[in-house]
Amino acid sequence: MTAPRASILVPTHNKATTLPLAVDSALRQTVADLEVIVIGDGVTDDVRVVGKELAARDSRVRFLDLAKGPHHGECYRHDAIVDARSNAIFYLCDDDLLLPEHVEDLLTLLAEHQFAQSFNAFVRPDGSIGFYACDLSRPESVRLMLRDDLRYNAVSITGTAHRRDAYLALNDPWDTTPEGAWPDHHQWRKFFRQPGFTGATSDRVTALQFPTSADGRDRWSPEQRLAELSRWHDVVTSAGAQDVVDARVLTGLRADLVMLREAHAVVRWRLARDEAKLKRIRAQRRARRDAQAARLEANRKARSLRRLFRRGDSPPARRSA
Repeated sequence: MTAPRASILVPTHNKATTLPLAVDSALRQTVADLEVIVIGDGVTDDVRVVGKELAARDSRVRFLDLAKGPHHGECYRHDAIVDARSNAIFYLCDDDLLLPEHVEDLLTLLAEHQFAQSFNAFVRPDGSIGFYACDLSRPESVRLMLRDDLRYNAVSITGTAHRRDAYLALNDPWDTTPEGAWPDHHQWRKFFRQPGFTGATSDRVTALQFPTSADGRDRWSPEQRLAELSRWHDVVTSAGAQDVVDARVLTGLRADLVMLREAHAVVRWRLARDEAKLKRIRAQRRARRDAQAARLEANRKARSLRRLFRRGDSPPARRSA
């Protein structure tokens, strides 16, 4: 059997309503020669039924029904990579979507790089698009995510891909995420630390994220999450989907640029205000030091005169003009 060109890993636990839409977007890629590995981490009964149905419906889908692992079952992702039949490993959350050219786009980048990502973006409930802007070809971007004194990440699970051989060469597999860390950030840093790391970021947004932790989605019902993802699934599976998303990306970039420029203006004003305040404080301190020095000098002269009088010496006579 010929090896597929891509393996898409979809970790899941309890998102029975959105999982079919996520997997469907993976199966609709312009690169049809792929496999989708649904990694069931202690799934609910509903997810188990959905996972088995997806695998029965399309031979490219495999459903791994595994016992609940530690944390988010990160160790199972390692097992899936080892078992994958492609050298190109892609990731997709069970409540996100891929645009049809996502795999094709990143395969081009993986031909020359170990690690690649879509231009990283997320969808807000109002339909606008925001960004986790990053360029993995810039060492500065990579170093920023390696800092231990700064909690910063711009590479998500959804929209990211890497070569299987590069992952295995790490000799440091997916493992349980330390407390307080992000699973994706924890794992990707293992790549970023390698001296010969090569990464690339696409010019296009080809993956759509709908973060549970953002904009109050953590309080939404499963029906609300399904309704939102269904609307976007209709967009992703329609003709000209990439053009529609590109237009929204342009609108989002324009809005972010305006806010960034306005924020920059406010920061500059605050810096100028604080600098002026600092100058006033420094001037006041200098004035107090000068006044204190003058008082000390006056006191010193007064003491000298008193000592002269006690010895019976006359003060120096003033010269006549």
